[in-house]
Amino acid sequence: MTATTERPALIDIPSKPQRIKLTEDIDFLALFKRIESAFDTCYLLESLGEDSHISRHHAIGFDPAMTITALDRNTLAITDNKTATTEQYHTDNPYQLLREITPQHVIAREQSGGLVGYLGYDCVNFFEPSLTAKTSEDFEPFKFGVYLDGLTLDKMTGEIFYFYYPTAQQDNRIDAIKALLSAPIPEYDAPHVAFLGDGMSKEAHAKAVMQVKEDIISGRIFQCEVGFKSKYRITGSKMPIYEKLRAVNPSPHMYFMKFAEQCIVGASPELLFRLRQGEMETYPLAGTAKRGVDVAEDRKLARALLNDAKEIAEHNMLVDLHRNDIGRVAQFGTVKVRNLMDIKRFSHVQHISSEIVGILHPDEDMFSALASNFPAGTLSGAPKVEAIKVINELEPDGRGAYGGAIGSFNFNGDCIFAIPIRSLFINGESAYAQTCGGNVYDSNPEDEYLEIQRKLSAMKVVLDSFMQA
Repeated sequence: MTATTERPALIDIPSKPQRIKLTEDIDFLALFKRIESAFDTCYLLESLGEDSHISRHHAIGFDPAMTITALDRNTLAITDNKTATTEQYHTDNPYQLLREITPQHVIAREQSGGLVGYLGYDCVNFFEPSLTAKTSEDFEPFKFGVYLDGLTLDKMTGEIFYFYYPTAQQDNRIDAIKALLSAPIPEYDAPHVAFLGDGMSKEAHAKAVMQVKEDIISGRIFQCEVGFKSKYRITGSKMPIYEKLRAVNPSPHMYFMKFAEQCIVGASPELLFRLRQGEMETYPLAGTAKRGVDVAEDRKLARALLNDAKEIAEHNMLVDLHRNDIGRVAQFGTVKVRNLMDIKRFSHVQHISSEIVGILHPDEDMFSALASNFPAGTLSGAPKVEAIKVINELEPDGRGAYGGAIGSFNFNGDCIFAIPIRSLFINGESAYAQTCGGNVYDSNPEDEYLEIQRKLSAMKVVLDSFMQA
């Protein structure tokens, strides 16, 4: 199919969705299992663990009306899933074209429809023309389902609601969902997992760290996040992996997102960016220590982390970077560091965390605001553009969805995106987990390699449990 220069039609929806109470106090994951077994494209978004208050609602979407994909730097593809037809559009910037066709005016609650999917790390090429971040063979620059109906669980009340936009593209499917409530819960055989090796040896990683230090000494950068993939072959259902992950590493951003053969399964601790009614939020995590065996050891490790000059310098640098990112799209004088250097604890690690907020400028919107904060400084470095160039030189292949964004652009003009880290990225039987470490002038390769192993530990525990003896 050749790309046309014609512009796609606007996504046409009513001013607000219809909302129907479906049921209450049932297992939301069990409901998603029934949906996942019936639909090739679907998602589950949950917020678990100590910071689960970050979202009051869990959400399920399935069989979107359309799928919108950036195929490359100049092509946007839109698939009408009802007719199974795809149109391609030639454009100077697929992200800007996506922005132009997406409504942002709807009066709706949180998790009430929109574009749900991911932006790959190489989407930075759409925001900074001087960059040529490596693309991925497994994941397109971005992919979103256009969800005109779905399910939400209100964790405060235990109620599950079905919402829908009454349009020609989307029927009311509540009867089909009610039928699924009484369907048997699918049973899964354990998947077969084989470890294929790391994308960098320990020696190659040490060489990369030393090259970053040379770039810092020469004045090219101040800090840079370099890492590598751990590659796997996985056959069978991915659902048992997600179930194990949510038990081993409950996190504020849990997701099972499936686009046919592509699947992202993750437990991210880090919010990339959230816009709610004009207020922007970001929470950089930088500085890592392991968890202790008890509360006393946790505190001892946290004290050491908060008194580590290298970790504090790195965190302060990234706080300044995130302030600058938000400041580019904020009203003057509204950018604040609301919390500086908290400790956030997760199943296997604890991080230094800060909270940065600002009020969106009237000339900006959720698309330009996300672009200003993309990719996270904690996944790139400072100065950001030059650090991305260094990453491109040192990492052997494209990151794909890792280090980009996963979440939703909502039709009410709000958005929320987590950073897809502590995640498994699957295309067919090919899969990888990836992480990186923040390298500064005081870094040494041994410690940076150990930090990467700590960050990989939760996913490694999960995948190792499915490996054949």
